[in-house]
Amino acid sequence: MTTPPVRNPAARQGLAEFIQDHEADILADWDAYARSLGHDDMPLDPAGVRDHGPDILHNIVWTLTQPLSGSPADAAQPPHPNAAQAHADARRLQGITVDAILSEYRALRASVLTHWRNAGGGTHARDTSDLARFDEAIDQGIAEAIGRYVQQTKTATDLFIGILGHDIRNPLGTIMVSAEYLVKSRQLPATSVAPILNAAARIQGIVEQTMDFSRTQSHGAMPVRRLPGHLGDMLVKVVQETQVRHPDRIFHCDVSGDLEGNWDEHRLGQVLSNLLGNAIAYGARDSIISVKVWSTDDKTSFSVHNHGAAIPQAEQLRIFEPLVRGNAAIVERRGRAGLGLGLYICREIVRAHGGWMAVASAPNTGTTFSVHLPRRPDDAQPPA
Repeated sequence: MTTPPVRNPAARQGLAEFIQDHEADILADWDAYARSLGHDDMPLDPAGVRDHGPDILHNIVWTLTQPLSGSPADAAQPPHPNAAQAHADARRLQGITVDAILSEYRALRASVLTHWRNAGGGTHARDTSDLARFDEAIDQGIAEAIGRYVQQTKTATDLFIGILGHDIRNPLGTIMVSAEYLVKSRQLPATSVAPILNAAARIQGIVEQTMDFSRTQSHGAMPVRRLPGHLGDMLVKVVQETQVRHPDRIFHCDVSGDLEGNWDEHRLGQVLSNLLGNAIAYGARDSIISVKVWSTDDKTSFSVHNHGAAIPQAEQLRIFEPLVRGNAAIVERRGRAGLGLGLYICREIVRAHGGWMAVASAPNTGTTFSVHLPRRPDDAQPPA
C-alpha cells in the first residue's frame, strides 16, 4: 500500500491565513526587534514594545483578503485605519527616529516571509499575487507612518517657532525699549546703555536666524510674500539704516536699470542687511563698502563688495551651508560669534525668489557677494 505524501499545511494556505495562524510568532519577532530601539540607552517598556503591532498585522491580513479595487476611492477601509499613524505618533513620543520606524517595517516584512517560507509557503502560483499584495500593504503602512511622523514633526516645529517668537522676542523688545527710555529720560548716559542695546540686538538676531532656519527645515523652503515694488528703493533704505547704525564706516551705493518687479521686501532687505553686516565684520575697517544694484534683460541683481582678508577657497565652496562660520579669529575679535546660519538663510530667501547667490574673493580684489533674481519664472536657477 502506497502512503500518500504528507503535505505541509502552509503549502495549502494563502499568506493571509498563514499570518493569522502564526500571529503570535510574528509578533514575538516584532517585540524582540522593538526592544532594540531604546532611546538614549533606555529600552522601551513592555507596553511600548508591542505598541500597535497587532493592529498593523490585522490590516495586512485584511489587505491580502480583499479583491482588487478599481480605484482608491472604491476601496473599503481596513479594520484599524489609523494603526500606522498611531504607531508613528507613539514612536515619535518615545524618542524613536523615523529611520528606526522604517527598520521596524523591514523587520516585520522579513519575519513574515521567513516564517512562511520555512513552513513551506511560497510554492503555489497564487503565492506570487499574495507576495505582491503583502508588499503593497507593508509599503502603505510605511507611507502612512512616515507621512504622519513628518506632519507631527512639522507641527512641533511650528509650535517651537511660535513659542520662541512670543516668549523671547517680546521681553527682549521690552528690554530694548526700556534701555532707550533711560537714555531719553537722562537717567543713564548713552554710553552705559549701548552695551545693553548691542547685546539685545545680537540676541534678537540669533532668535530671528533660529526661527528662519526652523521654518526652512520644516517647510522645505523659506516662505516669502512677493509684492510689486522697486528693488532699488527697497535696498537703498537698508543701506541708509546700516549707515546710521555704523557712522564710522563709509558706504557707497550705485543703483541703475529697470528694478521694478515682485519681491518680498522684508526678506530681500534681510539678505542685504546680513551681507552688509558680514562686510562690516570681516572687511578692512578703513575701506569703503560698495553696494551695487543693476538689471539686465533676464535678471535683476545686487552685490556687496568689501576689501580685506580673502575668504579661503575651501570656505567659499561651503560658506552657504548651515552652521558654517567665517574666519574664527576675526569673528571672535569683532564680537560677531553666532550660529553660522546667516548666509544659509540668505541663500534660501534668494532661492525662494527663484534666484541664486555667488561669492568671489581674492587678496587683491576683495570680497563680493552677489544676488541674482530672474525676471521670468522660466529663468529661475534650479537649486544646486
